[in-house]
Amino acid sequence: MRRVAWRPVLLVICALTALIQTASVLDVTGMGGAPPWWGRLGATVDGFSGLSRVDVRSVEPGGPAASAGLRPGDRIDMRANSPLERLSLLGFGQGLLNGRPINLLVQRGTLQTELTVIPRPLQAARYWDFLLGAFGTFWLLLFAALIAWRRADLHQMRLLSLWLVVFVLIGATGGFAAPWAWVHILFNIVSGVAVLLAMGLWAALAGCFARPLSRFRRIAQWLCYAFVAISIANSVAWIFRIMGLQIDSPAFTNELLWLVAFVGAILTAALCSVLAIAAARGVERQRAVWTIAPLAAILCSLIVLGIAISASSSYANAVLWSLAGNLGILAAPLALTYAALSRRLIDVGFVLNRALIFAIVSTIVIGAFVLVEWAAREWLVSTGHTASTVIGMSLALGLGLSMRYIHRHVDRFVDRVFFRKRHEDEAALRRFAHESSYITDRSVLLERAVREVKDHTHADASILVENGATAFSSSPETDGARTIASENDPAILALRAWRKPIDLGSIEDSALRGEFAFPMFSRGALVGVLVCGAKPNGESYAPDESDALLVLAHGVGTTLDVLSAQRDGSSDLVLRKLDELHEDLKRMSHP
Repeated sequence: MRRVAWRPVLLVICALTALIQTASVLDVTGMGGAPPWWGRLGATVDGFSGLSRVDVRSVEPGGPAASAGLRPGDRIDMRANSPLERLSLLGFGQGLLNGRPINLLVQRGTLQTELTVIPRPLQAARYWDFLLGAFGTFWLLLFAALIAWRRADLHQMRLLSLWLVVFVLIGATGGFAAPWAWVHILFNIVSGVAVLLAMGLWAALAGCFARPLSRFRRIAQWLCYAFVAISIANSVAWIFRIMGLQIDSPAFTNELLWLVAFVGAILTAALCSVLAIAAARGVERQRAVWTIAPLAAILCSLIVLGIAISASSSYANAVLWSLAGNLGILAAPLALTYAALSRRLIDVGFVLNRALIFAIVSTIVIGAFVLVEWAAREWLVSTGHTASTVIGMSLALGLGLSMRYIHRHVDRFVDRVFFRKRHEDEAALRRFAHESSYITDRSVLLERAVREVKDHTHADASILVENGATAFSSSPETDGARTIASENDPAILALRAWRKPIDLGSIEDSALRGEFAFPMFSRGALVGVLVCGAKPNGESYAPDESDALLVLAHGVGTTLDVLSAQRDGSSDLVLRKLDELHEDLKRMSHP
């Protein structure tokens, strides 16, 4: 898929996930005074004790299960229950339909009895931590949408956005209660698969740093993918086993295989992260730590908390673990916000720019509407209802037509007042692109170009020019290390083929080292390459900044081509004069 097509796809995925998360919240809280669908058993069961018979580990005092007579240590025979009830019971007693009685065949020692439990919704005292967790998930979705909007052109940012969406889906679809069995089953499958996909995306994201990957890192990454695929197949089979109660068949005795694959996926994903951080250097290592470590901590803590809740012998402890999980979900976006602001993982300046513009435009429009409406009411008090309606419609139409004008001037005002330094740097780069055509010395041109880029982007830069030997090399004025790239270098080929800036992190086996490479074309030929490194503070290149650098590269490339042509023309003239002098000497020596 082309990079330009990723943005709408990711934004649509974020929007659909937001709808699912909203439905999950309303499933627990209800809507418009209607009671919620979601109900709880008030007990935890041991999902690893079996599938046809499960053991009760803890019971909430005064809860639905305790009121029905269920006790810790009881064994529930689920063969008589519906598939929807089986899935809900094995999901730690969550996701049962509120108020719908469920009959349980309970074995207590040598006695067997039938109990009727009526699930009830979440207690009001527990709403606050649930809502905190929901707020955290919406915050994560906002980050995912922001990354998709601003950084969909970068492979690692696309993976980060997808990871955040998948993580939200884990909680939004797990334990969802609905009167339709197919919805409950589908959401259970999505929740189980999402946990495993998060591990695969975790490993893929780690593979975006310190490229090209070593052979050991490639092996670890593909092992993680294999473990994830095996675990997904087993998870889907596990759900269908619950539905069909095919527990005692030897063909389905694969719990050990699932456990090995699940643990293997976690360990290999963690290994990929450790290897990526160890292989990265400088600013890239900081970016890898602040990108990978929070995601790893979030996912691993979620898994640990799920195991702790299922293994808890006290219902109060299970509630505390659930509270810790909700607070952890809230802490996740806080950590990402800190990373985005302090480590500049995304273009936060653009976000603040858009937020300010939206706030100012909204204030102007609403204030103008209120002011004009007040004036019309005071001055035209004697007008009838029809006239007042016409005036209101005209006012709304006028404000709507003026929105583009207001937005343009507010945008210009915010840029000049709040982001002045950024636009001054951009203007300086564009100004030098124009001035470069008047430079008559090749070495001065290259030296000035690199200095301007360094001064106004605060990043290392170098220029590689064609050296006449089917290769591009950096001059001593721009790069003391003397980088040489052949005309068949992957980055050179990409620049020549696509004629636009490329992300060097996505190009493997290239001699060019840096963040981005900008082509320098003249008369249809690639005459040089401007290479810009990562910024010391980890800030990403803004789109307007990249456009200015591309303009500078084009201007310098054109001037470089003109100077080279003049130099070649001067050399040809000298050679012709030498040939003429030689002929004159021959005639003088042989009269």
